[in-house]
Amino acid sequence: MLLNMSQIFETPWPVLTVALIALAVVVIIRQTWPDKNRWWQLLIPLVIAAGGLGLEHFIETDYEKIESVIEAGRQAVINQDVGRLANIVSPDYSDSAHYSKEALMGFCRDLLDQPFVERIKRQQEQITISGQKAEAELSVRLHLHPQNPYAVGGTLMYVKMKLHLTKTAYGNRLISGSEIISINNQPFGWGSV
Repeated sequence: MLLNMSQIFETPWPVLTVALIALAVVVIIRQTWPDKNRWWQLLIPLVIAAGGLGLEHFIETDYEKIESVIEAGRQAVINQDVGRLANIVSPDYSDSAHYSKEALMGFCRDLLDQPFVERIKRQQEQITISGQKAEAELSVRLHLHPQNPYAVGGTLMYVKMKLHLTKTAYGNRLISGSEIISINNQPFGWGSV
């Protein structure tokens, strides 16, 4: 399996592996030629590890940006914060039931006007990125608020949906469309909501 360059910044393990290999090389060189031992040689692996961890911390990959959009949406729904939700939706949003961002935000205001969910647990996700566009297919478990009118049949609901995301001029990702695929493993769509 080849390592994609963008994956180097998603996890610290590749850089820590390189630092460990560098440490092994430095130790072997120091044991082979003891007369060439210098104190700074042992700093080489430490500098590699610190540099790699610093890069991993400060560079946010597209995947991490999409993850943060998904998490912001999850928190906004739990906290009934339509304003925060509006911040992650693209101005040119469109789906099969909401032809504009304003229509979606109106739907969200009506839905989140009353207690809606207590918890949202992400169960599965698949993110596909191709250039400026990305798709995230999510399976979530909703724990509905007991006062929610949809909770008549039970407070647990499984929802599978697809988010379409676009990259803005500033490099962040916004939701440009969404589809509901299923609810409680039954085919569903925006028209049925």
